[in-house]
Amino acid sequence: MGTLLLVLVLLVASCAPTVKHVRYGGLEAPCPEETVLRLNYCPTRYAYSGSIQHLSRVKITSLKTGRSVTLPVRFNRKVRGICVPKKFRRLMGDGGNLRARVRVLRCGDNGVRRCPRYIRGYASWYGPKFHGRKTASGSRFNMHDYVAAHRTLPLGTVLLVKNLKNGRTVKVKVLDRGPFVKGRHLDLSYAAAKKLGMFGDGVVPFVAEVIRCGG
Repeated sequence: MGTLLLVLVLLVASCAPTVKHVRYGGLEAPCPEETVLRLNYCPTRYAYSGSIQHLSRVKITSLKTGRSVTLPVRFNRKVRGICVPKKFRRLMGDGGNLRARVRVLRCGDNGVRRCPRYIRGYASWYGPKFHGRKTASGSRFNMHDYVAAHRTLPLGTVLLVKNLKNGRTVKVKVLDRGPFVKGRHLDLSYAAAKKLGMFGDGVVPFVAEVIRCGG
């Protein structure tokens, strides 16, 4: 009976569908040296793109007029190609199907293109005092979101953080800069700190896997 049961289990396992573990592709931030993108205009003061790391500085050359403009770019996942303030319409050209050659002069606000696979150190947390303040990414800090601050990782980087004192984990997105206290390497939101069980300690040793670099 035991042998028959083992055979049945093996048959079921062999017929089961293969599970594909999907991960974010690579650990390279969206910061190409040069690329050609669709060119649009937006009613804003800033340029936006869903293909380039937040706060990169780029040179945008219209393939229609051959003229260029150098601007900082803010990351927006909804923007296909690149959109520039509409005040540049006369310079860059008008009409449909506009395209531009985009050269990255500086990658992000700190020049980082690649992320380490893991980071380690000591994590602290911040909450009510900073709630509602503007972050380095341009969004407002919400202490109830799973977000974090790091001094150099590209903004938008996603981390899986583990509290080495109790083994708890939480996934956060880096949206701000800090902490700027010696001996601390990551600042977590109130919600993330609560999930990690940090309140009794304040500062805890951690290890974090980079799930996605930038974006």
